[in-house]
Amino acid sequence: MGNITNLIKDVASKNRIIETFAAKVIEINTEKTSLHDPEDAYTVNVMRADGAIIKNVRLKASIQDLEQGIISVPKKDSWVLTTIIDGVETRAFISQLSEVERTFIRFKNEQNRYLEIDTDVDKFKMLFKEKNSNDSSAVSTPSYKNIAQLEFNSNESANISASFYDENGKEISKSSFSIDEQKISINEGNTIFNFKDKEVKVSIKDGFEATITDKKVSIVKDKLTFEMDEKFKIDANGNNLLLELENFITEVSKIVVVQGVGSNVANLLAIKSRLNNLLKK
Repeated sequence: MGNITNLIKDVASKNRIIETFAAKVIEINTEKTSLHDPEDAYTVNVMRADGAIIKNVRLKASIQDLEQGIISVPKKDSWVLTTIIDGVETRAFISQLSEVERTFIRFKNEQNRYLEIDTDVDKFKMLFKEKNSNDSSAVSTPSYKNIAQLEFNSNESANISASFYDENGKEISKSSFSIDEQKISINEGNTIFNFKDKEVKVSIKDGFEATITDKKVSIVKDKLTFEMDEKFKIDANGNNLLLELENFITEVSKIVVVQGVGSNVANLLAIKSRLNNLLKK
């Protein structure tokens, strides 16, 4: 495609003919040899009104500069304005778009840190990353480590997430917030909070789950379940204890016998004493 800097200087210094015409996008080209995401598009094929097809029309000033720049990808079958310098098709570029499918922006500083912004109708993502310091090859695929990421996705339900990474690029924390017509969900590390009408649910990824409603409270961990509504229920691996709340104090000792609590008798007696005092009030 040639060096874009020299091309701009050449156009500026000479009386070049620049032609612009409307064309239809018939193909969006992915860069198979791209040093980045193979879905990145740097050129498109277009068809003019007279049926002539022009291939590899630029979507950015320099398609060789993969680590910086702005790419606006037109929708397939949409109309664009295509500009050609001196009638040379290899110098063709898209000067205006009627419909945009996706926009991808890359920023880079002198410390080899990057900010990438990737947007379409359903997604907005910002990624901060850094090129690995031991990566000096300009030919092989470069490697990066993530620093932080913020993403909004609205494919199914509104979802916002923020991720943070350690010095090796390994994710150490991810928090997310999502909402649909029935539920609000907040993901904080290994804990998920779900809020519905008259219900709150807390889930921890190692197996603990608590549900609170206007009528019942339940706590579940592996095969152990505690439930409380007008009655108090303990289910340990299929062995049920169902206690009436008003008789709870007298039934505490039965929990010790059936479950084999053993050394925890003192704790249960203390619970019994406190509950007895509460009932007297």
